Amino acid sequence: MSQIINHDEAQKRFVCQIDGMECSVDYEIKETAPGIIDIYRTFVHPDLRGKGIAESLLKAISEYAINKGFTVNPSCSYAVLYYKRHREHTAVLAKTANLENGGSCRLK
Repeated sequence: MSQIINHDEAQKRFVCQIDGMECSVDYEIKETAPGIIDIYRTFVHPDLRGKGIAESLLKAISEYAINKGFTVNPSCSYAVLYYKRHREHTAVLAKTANLENGGSCRLK
């Protein structure tokens, strides 16, 4: 399933709309850790799960981080799982990233 992923820098999220349903990855760059993107929430509409959308969103934010010279701290449970599965993107992980904690998504 192909989707167009948009980066809303003002809202600090990557978003795609499929059949009127929104899917997103939300992040923040904390003042206490400049240069580190904290991925704190991944959401895919229940009707669209299992189609690779979350994976595409995480790939997009990983590429963004690499291009901007940022590193990534996955605190959302799906993001942790993504980086465990996709070792090709582990170079983008912050030194403080912990893939053993399982992660926990949070609301904005």
